[in-house]
Order: sequence, then structure tokens, then C-alpha cells
Amino acid sequence: MPALVPLAHRPRASVRLYCLPPGGSGPEFYQPWAALLPTAVEPYAVSLPGRGSRVDEPSSTDLSALVAALASLIDDATDPRPFALFGHSFGALLAYATAHRLRRTGRREPALVALSAFPAPHQGDLDRLLATLLASGLDAFTESVGPLPAELLQAPSAMTRLCAPFLADLLLALHYRHHDEPPLQVPLALYGGDTDPLIPPERLEPWNDLFTTPVSPCLFAGRHTYPLYQAPALVQQLAKDLQAATR
Repeated sequence: MPALVPLAHRPRASVRLYCLPPGGSGPEFYQPWAALLPTAVEPYAVSLPGRGSRVDEPSSTDLSALVAALASLIDDATDPRPFALFGHSFGALLAYATAHRLRRTGRREPALVALSAFPAPHQGDLDRLLATLLASGLDAFTESVGPLPAELLQAPSAMTRLCAPFLADLLLALHYRHHDEPPLQVPLALYGGDTDPLIPPERLEPWNDLFTTPVSPCLFAGRHTYPLYQAPALVQQLAKDLQAATR
């Protein structure tokens, strides 16, 4: 089941930020953010089995169970501070599904849902993305996670261990079924790479159908893995959006 990894211990911070990792990644994806976020934000990364330091655990492929566990973890009854969800790529789907689970079960809802580089799941763009990832093999994998060292490509066992959690997240997304529900009444932020071939900027716009607070996507230079190269700019924008949402 998922666990929370504090990226910086800030008990006096006014807001918590929960970061859900992209496909196949662990909390290390967000570790550089700890030094970039203002001290008013206490950041956590979500750790999933089969990824990062938990690579020897079996990956979860039950989306409903995973989202239910995430909602229970995030709505901490002992911590009254507002909280926000950020998800990049597959993490965006988990963030959105978790926000819905929180509302559906009568728990506190996030002060902000920030979604990066993933299509809204209600118009067929998600199906098109998953079909592309399934059909494109290694090319789509490297586009999603970044370039792979040449020596890794020559080591089948290492490649298998690297690909397994990514494929598990792909299976999680394949299990997602969208249900028509009232739009989420929480602030929304949308981010993407301006040259992302998997999620072109126009595919971010339909997320506005699923929230009552439509926004224009904020674009950064780069492709699908732009957060790896644009972390300072992305975190700065996220901090501004978080401040506005919790003001």
C-alpha cells in the first residue's frame, strides 16, 4: 500500500503538499523540490510499492484500492492544515481520482488540485494516450521517463526491473473507468510541456470540464519530462497557485 515520505520536515508550515509520482517513479522524483518550495509548504511524496526503495515489493494494480488508501493517508484527522495534491503524468490521474474519493467519502477536500502532463479522462484522450504507449514500446517508455543509459539497454534483467513499475502504472490507468459526477468544487492548476508529444497543450484544456474553476494551462519549455529540467520554474508557479488557493 502507499506510504508518505516527508521531503522536508516543516511542522510550522501552513499547508501540506502531496506529490504523486509519474509512471514507474518513486519519491526521489520530487526530492529536489524540498529546497525549492517556500518554508510555508511542507512537502510529501507518495511512495508506491515496487518503486524506488520499495522496488522489491509487488506493484499495486488495483486502482480502487490504491485510491482508497491514498485518501485515508492524506486526510489526516490529527493535522488540521489545508493540503494540496500535485500529480505529474500518471500521478495526475491518481491525484484526480483521490480528490474524487475524498469528496465521495465525506472527507476534507484539497485546497488545490494541480495536474501536469496528463489528459482528462472523460473525452477519449486517455484511451488514445494508453494506446500510444502500448503500441510504441521503448520509444514511448523513454519519452515518458527520460533517456536511458546505453549500458542499461544492454542489461535485460536491469531493464526488466526498470520497466516493471512503469507497466504496473500503465495497467492501473487501463483499469480506470470514468463516471459522470458533478465537477470538483476545488481550485485547479494545469501544467505541461510546450513540446510534449504525448500530451500536447490542447489536451490539457478538457480538465476544465471536470472542475468548477476553469484555468488556462501554464506551459514550460520541454517535452513530457519537463519537470526534470524546469523544476525551479514549475515549483515557483505551483507555490504561487498554492498561495492563491489558500489565501
